[in-house]
Amino acid sequence: MAVLIGTALAGCGGPKGGENPVLPRGQLDKTGYVAAFEASAGGLARRFGLTEELGSGASAAEQAQRVEHLQGLLRAWADRLATLHPPAEAVRAHERFVAGVRSFATDLDRARDALARGDEKGAQRLLDTGAVVSGPTRDDLVAARRRFHELGYDIHNLDKTPVETPESAG
Repeated sequence: MAVLIGTALAGCGGPKGGENPVLPRGQLDKTGYVAAFEASAGGLARRFGLTEELGSGASAAEQAQRVEHLQGLLRAWADRLATLHPPAEAVRAHERFVAGVRSFATDLDRARDALARGDEKGAQRLLDTGAVVSGPTRDDLVAARRRFHELGYDIHNLDKTPVETPESAG
């Protein structure tokens, strides 16, 4: 579980985001959009209590709470991202990325539900294998990343969010 959660946190929290970023409200050029995207998750890990790793002896209830906090972080990040106005060339990639982040938060319900039933091994399997990520979530995130790369948008940690972008399938 730590690997998937750590990867998700790396994807939505970077060194460029402040504790409470003030995001621009108007139309953005490429440079402004990348800067705003990178700042958009600032402070969320702290807000949702995700700055420290969960110990190896954490109970199923503690793990479920951790997943729930991650879901809150992902939803808050998607809400922040949704306020950005990217350049026209990147609108579709932006929309798909936001949709992917939101649906990943929902996908995590499966792991949280398994933990609520006391099925730690099942939750671990879902998270460790990436099986918790639905096909539509994966499709949105991969398509968005590919498009950002095609457009030359160098977004910090973009490829560290919940699913990898296959190199050969582009």
